[in-house]
Amino acid sequence: MIAFLLASVGSVAAIFLVVQGGMASSAALFGGVAALVNLLLLDWRARRANRAGALTARQSLQVLYLSALERFVSVALLFALGIGLLDLEPLPLLLGFIAGLPALLLQVRPGHG
Repeated sequence: MIAFLLASVGSVAAIFLVVQGGMASSAALFGGVAALVNLLLLDWRARRANRAGALTARQSLQVLYLSALERFVSVALLFALGIGLLDLEPLPLLLGFIAGLPALLLQVRPGHG
């Protein structure tokens, strides 16, 4: 899953490098980092939930909501850091992030674990 994320984000970054230059490519890579953080948080929460054993419905929902909140906040903060503090271009950053999202589908596929 991480190899897929790196390949897809790397492809987008390479395209931006050729078309718009190094700054756009860096922004796309930063977007890929945000996707990677998102993926790693999801994987970490899933592994913790699996180790905890059987959860009640309430506990499962709590884990689900906490994971979604952590991932949303982390991505929002990374976007704010990239666009606000680092002055990266928004479009390449967003496209780099989007390129990494299919790796989430590989993470949550049935039988993974």
